[in-house]
Amino acid sequence: MSKPLSRSTLIQYGLPEYAVYLASIPVILYLPFVYSKDFGLSLGDVGTILFVARFSDVITDPLIGYLSDKTQTRYGRRKPWLAGGSLLLMVSAFLLFNPPTDVTNTYLLVWTIMLWLGWTMINIPYYAWGAELSNDYNERTRITGWRQFFGFLGNVSVLTIPVLSGHFFGYGNLPSEGLAIVGGMVLVVLPVLMTITLWRVPEPDRYGPVHTPILKHAKLMWSNGSFLQLFFAFMLMSLGTGWGSATFMLFATYVVEAEEQTQLILLGYYFANVLALPIWIKVAERFGKKETWMAGGILFVLVTPCFLVLEAGDLVWFFVILAFYGIAGGNFGALSMSMKADVVEIASRRSGENVAGSYIAVWSLGQKLVMALALLVSLQLLEYFGFDAQGGNGPAELQALSYIYVVPPWIFYGVAVIILWRYPISASRLARIRAAFDRRDQRQHLK
Repeated sequence: MSKPLSRSTLIQYGLPEYAVYLASIPVILYLPFVYSKDFGLSLGDVGTILFVARFSDVITDPLIGYLSDKTQTRYGRRKPWLAGGSLLLMVSAFLLFNPPTDVTNTYLLVWTIMLWLGWTMINIPYYAWGAELSNDYNERTRITGWRQFFGFLGNVSVLTIPVLSGHFFGYGNLPSEGLAIVGGMVLVVLPVLMTITLWRVPEPDRYGPVHTPILKHAKLMWSNGSFLQLFFAFMLMSLGTGWGSATFMLFATYVVEAEEQTQLILLGYYFANVLALPIWIKVAERFGKKETWMAGGILFVLVTPCFLVLEAGDLVWFFVILAFYGIAGGNFGALSMSMKADVVEIASRRSGENVAGSYIAVWSLGQKLVMALALLVSLQLLEYFGFDAQGGNGPAELQALSYIYVVPPWIFYGVAVIILWRYPISASRLARIRAAFDRRDQRQHLK
């Protein structure tokens, strides 16, 4: 069993997630709104472009996951990928978030593809590294919890820093201004935080090198029932949150009429994420990861319909509902990633090879595709029902926006909870599986 990691190691490992969130969250939160409302691109075109940009990941995600498992350098398997991905991500985020005034569809497509390629080069090896840092059931939740904590801080900074800039300097209150500020932050913060992590955090090598062909890896993965249950539950939850993020700025601006207050109101959601996370982790240690994640999913199901009661000017209630929504989402990332590490360990012990990168690549690809699908379908639906991101909408279009914002995520959350109900890996079952593998290894050693 691994020794507990020091708090300093957990913090140093989690730091890059702050910058990665700075670079990725605005793509869904800000880009559809800013590129359509402020730069004049068609709302449907923006949704299609962001969806198409994700299709390059069908090749790059599995390939980078497999290659990062096979990589062998004096610096480790994962670290060289993080270094290269950081360079690409910081440049593409800056250019995507600071576009020229005559921005085109091609510009949006090219730099979105580059951003997601850099994100993939970081995210897959980084999460695989986290899955390998410890083989303790609860320690894994501490690892993913600290990583998620810094991600939540990145979310808060995406909103807080532009708001503060707007208050003190008169620039940052509008979404387009906030987007430009965040792009500059990524350019500075990502290389600094990534350097600390690469320098200070060890990269263990728990399993043997990869020899199995990539297609056989895929076949074994899709016969792993526990992984599939966890995978589909996570994808549905991601589809719900991605759908909500894609339509949030439009809902806040045209239904609640809170465009200038939106960033400040969103802080209630993200601060609730941050405050709820350590509580959810303690609950998970007491009652189990699955049970705790399901509790958050049920809270999502209960809170989501409340958005339908909001009308123009309901700023306080908007803030309150988002805060409860943030509490519900506080455990989503950390617990799902910790549970995924349990599944990856079982797969690695079964095969005798390091398969973390391949598993996380499939997970990452699925997450990006469902987020892109959320953008494509939600924005196309809004156009179908006559909604115009540049204004001039009547009561019917605003009602369509409200229902499109609320109903699909509510369904996705409910189905995810049902799927997760049958997920079988608990602390006790993982211990029994480990014992069985240990006995197998002993028998093979004696032969």
